[in-house]
Order: sequence, then C-alpha cells, then structure tokens
Amino acid sequence: MYDESSFTKFSVEVYHTSNDTSIVYLAINLGDLLYLPGLQTGSHLARFKIYYELFENYEAKVSLDTASYIYTDDQHYDSGGEMTINFDIPAQSPNDYLLYINLIDLNRETDNIVFRFYNIVKSNEYTAQNFLVTDNDGYPIFEKHISPGQYFKIQSNQMDTGQLFIRYYNRELPVARTPFSTDKNAAFKFDPDSIYAVDVKDGFTDLLELPYHGIYHFQTSVAQTKGLTLFHFDDGFPDIGTPLQAILPLRYLTTQKEYDALLNAENYKAAVDNFWLSRATYQPERAKNMIARYYQRVWDANMLFSSYQEGWKTDRGIIYIIYGPPSEVYRKNGEEEWVYGERNNPLSIKFYFYKIDNPFTQNDYGLQRQPTYKTSWYIAIENWRR
Repeated sequence: MYDESSFTKFSVEVYHTSNDTSIVYLAINLGDLLYLPGLQTGSHLARFKIYYELFENYEAKVSLDTASYIYTDDQHYDSGGEMTINFDIPAQSPNDYLLYINLIDLNRETDNIVFRFYNIVKSNEYTAQNFLVTDNDGYPIFEKHISPGQYFKIQSNQMDTGQLFIRYYNRELPVARTPFSTDKNAAFKFDPDSIYAVDVKDGFTDLLELPYHGIYHFQTSVAQTKGLTLFHFDDGFPDIGTPLQAILPLRYLTTQKEYDALLNAENYKAAVDNFWLSRATYQPERAKNMIARYYQRVWDANMLFSSYQEGWKTDRGIIYIIYGPPSEVYRKNGEEEWVYGERNNPLSIKFYFYKIDNPFTQNDYGLQRQPTYKTSWYIAIENWRR
C-alpha cells in the first residue's frame, strides 16, 4: 500500500446515492500508463482494468460483491492528463464495509498492479460520504485539501437540506513526537473559532472557497458531530512551495538548537541548502539526492496520511519519512502494523498504529510509542545526517 516504487497512484471518492447504492469515483493518472501501438489503427492505446471486492471488514473471509471493468484510452498518449471513472457498488444502510480496489495496467507485463483499501461508512447519514465535493463542471474533487482560490460546490444526498453549517478552526498543530517519547499529546480544543452557514438548493451549494488557513467542518446540523471536513493547508500543499516550508519537516532531523537557527536565518533558502550540503560532506550531487529523497517522502506522507493536519506531521508520517516505506503492512479493523524486515524476525522493527475516533477524518492513526524505539530511531536519524 505504501510502496514508493509503484508505477502509479490513484485517488478514490465514495458518495452514497441511496440507502442501497454508493457510487465510487476513481481518478486515474493517464501519464503513468503504458501506451502501445494498436495492431489495426496504429494509434497508441492504453488498457487498464479496475477490479473491486466488497467485504464486511478486514476479518471477513468471503467477499459480498465483486466486479471488474476494462477501460481504454487513445487520446492522451502525448498529453497525459487524468481520467475520472465511476461505478456503483451495492452498499446498504445502515452497514459499514471495506472496499478493496485493484488497478492493473494491462499493457505492462510486470509491476503492473496497484491496490488500495477504503472504508465505506453507511451506518451514519451525516458522515463525509453523504456529501460530494465537485468543481464548477460537476467533476469530483478527490482531495480534502482545497487550494487558495480553488472554487467548489458541495452536493448533499439529503434533498431537503436547506443549509450547511460550517465550524471553522484556526489551529497551528504540532509535529509528531519521536516514537519513544513519553509525553502526551495536547488535547484538541473542539470549540470552533467561528460558525456560519451556506445555503443549499436542490441538494447543491453555490460555488464556495476556503479563504483562510484552517479546518472547515460542514454539517447539516450543529447538534451532531459528524460531517464533511475540508482543509486549507499551506499554499502549494502537498508540495513544498517555499524555503520556510522546506525547513519545517527538518525538525525530525535536527536538535532544537539547530532547528531554531534555521528558523532564525536571514535567508531560508541558503539555510536549507547549507543544512543538506553539510550532511552530504559538501558534495552537491549527494546533497541533491538527499533532498530529493527526503522531500519526496514528505510529499508522499502528505498524500497518504493527511488527516486534520498535514500528513508529514502525523504519527505515520514521521515513521514513513525517517524509516521509509515499511517492508510489510498488516491491517485489521482500526489497526495497522508496519514491519521493517521480516515479521517473524526478532531483529525486525515493528510499529503499531491505532485508529483515533476523529469527527474530521477517517485517516487519523496514533502510534503506540515505546522506549525500545530509541536505539533504532537514533540510528535512522544518523543515517540521514551523515
């Protein structure tokens, strides 16, 4: 699931259209597919298959439903772009499900499969999957982070909804603690900075934007906690857009004194460059490789693990950035186990994450911290610093 060498990634959005059916949208990056010349037409053709299985949960032995679809494209060989596809699944209220989706590039002979798991939540009519975020043309917006100046609409499957109430939170959240830390996380203050409302007509809002940095929690009623949450992170997210943004993730590699010096530097770009050059013993090519590797992991963490805060700040994010993708991942309901090495090898490093009940997101996982991680942590940090 977290393999950084996968030939592509894809995004998924689920929207409950009725008590019996949900629609699944997929965004496919055509530029990652292999186009081959057609035998008859001569034009280059991409061919890929989407296969899904629907389960009750991770522990289920038998799927409830399965289907596969084959798609082709001969229009984007040179231009790339994105294709949005969709299909229905028979998910009934008030049940929850686990959706397994498999994408296969049929033109590749090896390393041609990417898969993902998604939770389908139909046990509550107020959760995020009862809303669909779209652009002005009605196409789904797949990411929950909305860029400055990006306009969107929200569709509600409850046609009698007249208003959506928005709880706005302006929070500067801390970075993840080291895996051996014994400190406790500060409690999130759920009192919003402001509450306002937008009108809904025939199931749709007008075009909206997120003007300020922070958390926007959309609800059909302020009397309940569930809803749709959208986020306005730093400009350029998930990319590292400024030298200051490049400094912040270095907190994992630096002492407090080094980090303060970076933040107090007159020239952030020069400070970042000097940090990496000194780590690379002033070999520019090695420094470039280290920069590319580190910030690619920051980007991956932002895409994979963002919850109510940027992915690189999360517990899974810090482990992914410092240790890299795990060798093996084991999941069950509400838990993930990451293994670096072999699962049954006593020398392997294992991290255990547990799902946190969070009204803003289904993607919030906390690390079970242990003092025994200290040695491996400092070895991993030293590998980055030398």
